[in-house]
Formats: sequence, structure tokens, C-alpha cells
Amino acid sequence: MNIEDPSTFWMFLLIIFSVCLLIWGVFYVHELQSKIAVLGIVAIIITAFTSVIVVNVNNNKAKEREYQLHILKEKQMVFEHFYSFYFEILSSVKKPSNNNAVSKKAEQELILFKKGLMNWGSDRLIQKYIAFDDKIAKSYDDGNTLHMLNETNNFMKELRKELGFTDLEGLNLMSIILTSDARKEFAEKGVIK
Repeated sequence: MNIEDPSTFWMFLLIIFSVCLLIWGVFYVHELQSKIAVLGIVAIIITAFTSVIVVNVNNNKAKEREYQLHILKEKQMVFEHFYSFYFEILSSVKKPSNNNAVSKKAEQELILFKKGLMNWGSDRLIQKYIAFDDKIAKSYDDGNTLHMLNETNNFMKELRKELGFTDLEGLNLMSIILTSDARKEFAEKGVIK
């Protein structure tokens, strides 16, 4: 019990007072009318005490829900930077004159994502991102595009888990960005379902 909290201190005193009043009323008051009056007072105190506790619990739950909603909104904004970065990379890959150079906008989005991840990402997600970044770098060096797509799909699922979604095992988020022909080709190769 945190005695430094004034409300906790007063609740503790109220409990002690109610117990003492109850003991006094049961064992030391002999007249029936007085006993009923004392027990009535104790019942009123217990009712008031219970009401205060219920209100405090509800207020704390409301604050917790508000806090969780705030965190969720912040995470959504952070993850939006990753999506912007990724889609910017995809659009630059489709332009043959670009030499697959990363645009300034993509670099800026990735920096904003990393900054936001430091503040709003869970320890688990930060570790998943570092592993993802290492795997993507290795896949890029090896020229393994399929592995890069699979790793990106896995990381995007981790982002969705952080937001509270539970994705089906066979769900491939990369299917969203692929053209219909590419989806058919990758499905025939068994890369996606």
C-alpha cells in the first residue's frame, strides 16, 4: 500500500474507522436501537467506500484506455513512415532511369521511422527491425529479390502485430503491392498462396 498517496491514506483510515465502529456497535452497544443505528452507519460508510472504489477503478481504466489509444496512434504514425519509405523504394525501382538510387524522400521517411521506433516501438519490434535490416542488406548483396519480399512480408506482419492484429499464417501482405500477373507468377512458383 502506498501511504504517500493521500487517497490511499484516507481510505485506510476509513477502513480502520469502519471496523472499529462495527466492533464497538456489536460488542459494546447493548441497546437494540443503538446497535441498529451503528450498523446502519457502518453500512452507509461501506456503501460510500465501495462507490468511491468503483469510481476510482473506472477512472483508472479510462485513463489506461486513453493512454493505450494514444500509444496506438503514435505507432500508426511511425509505421506510416516505414510504409512510405517502402513504397517510395518500390516506385523508384519501377523507374529504369533511376539506377535503383534511394530518393531523399525515402531516406527521410526511413530516418523518421527509426526515430519513431526508438520512442514508440516495443523491445521485441526493435529487435525484429534490426534482424530485418540485416537480412535485407544480405539479400540485397546476394541479389535475392524473393528473399527480400519474404523478409519484408514478415516484418510488415510484425508491425501489424504491434498494432494488435493477428494475421493468418498464409496471409502474404506483399500480395497487395504485386500486380495481378506477378501474384499469379509467384503463386505458381509457390512463393505466395
